[in-house]
Amino acid sequence: FLELNGIMSFEEFMHEALYHPRFGYYSSNIATVGRRGDFSTSATISDTVARAIARWAAIERKETLGTAIGRRWNVIEVGAGDGSLARDFISHLSILHRPFLSYHIVEISEPLRRKQQEKLPRRQVRWHETMGEALSACDGRALIFSNELVDAFPVTAFRWNDSRRVWEKLFLRDQGVHGISEEFTALKEAKTEEDSSIFGSWQSDGVPLKNGQRCEVHWSYREWQKEWLPQLVEGALLTIDYGARFPDVYHKRPRGTVRGYFQGVRLEGTEIYDRFGHQDLTCDINFTDLEQWGESMGLSTVSTTSQRGFLTEMLPSLNDSKLQQQDPALEFLMSPYGAGKAFQVLRQRKGGGTS
Repeated sequence: FLELNGIMSFEEFMHEALYHPRFGYYSSNIATVGRRGDFSTSATISDTVARAIARWAAIERKETLGTAIGRRWNVIEVGAGDGSLARDFISHLSILHRPFLSYHIVEISEPLRRKQQEKLPRRQVRWHETMGEALSACDGRALIFSNELVDAFPVTAFRWNDSRRVWEKLFLRDQGVHGISEEFTALKEAKTEEDSSIFGSWQSDGVPLKNGQRCEVHWSYREWQKEWLPQLVEGALLTIDYGARFPDVYHKRPRGTVRGYFQGVRLEGTEIYDRFGHQDLTCDINFTDLEQWGESMGLSTVSTTSQRGFLTEMLPSLNDSKLQQQDPALEFLMSPYGAGKAFQVLRQRKGGGTS
């Protein structure tokens, strides 16, 4: 692909590698998620996260939507993977909530949509290509959740040049038989809103950044939210992904957090430019960005907590250490040295109840 373009930004490369209509990983080449795929998610390991989300939804149905028992209510899952989370969410809803649920999935990956439709009853679930379509079907009132969605959005990558006191943007150049090389172009002044946020937020925090520190920004996710958030009249958002707040997200990661996954193997460095369209590309989430962007678009932040904290809040019985020891999958999800800390859960609301 680069042979046709010569040079492009890292964000452009990541977008084409993941979403090119013919060659993109998610568009055409992903087989499935889980043990037989290139990567697994918490939903393919255990139903614990689904149980916790079902509890969250029951709470938000009352506090945010104000929907009485016996009346129709809407849930939207964005990026439903292989359908495991949707299946387990529905099955773990209590009999008071399940009969009146309208479950919507927003999915742009045709291979994954087929997997979901094999697993889920079509009479219970409606599929949509865009959030706008889903919100229209819900009259703008819905509970929205995602698990490992944000990390699938292309990022813009930067490097801090301490000697020149400037941020440098990452571009890629095709070198023919020598592969792809990285080039950095200095942002000498904040000419755009995006540039301004780099100079303004990261440096104004007074965080000392070492020379060569790489950082990523999920501007594509922010632009995506801008498209549909005005349609959300009332509801709540639950976002689960790996990452942390700034600057912890880059602790001991001088080269940033971008990596690839191919057949379960983690790839870093220049290896992420190999196998165009045949591997996943991802990076950690800066949850400080997500909080600030959401608040600028009318969302209120309820909380940002670790996955372990969220699971034990929703399902207090999980605090039993013996229970965790008896269930390896649960122990993995709850581990303060692994997934329990690495994954964060952001809760936001619009209208309805307050935090």
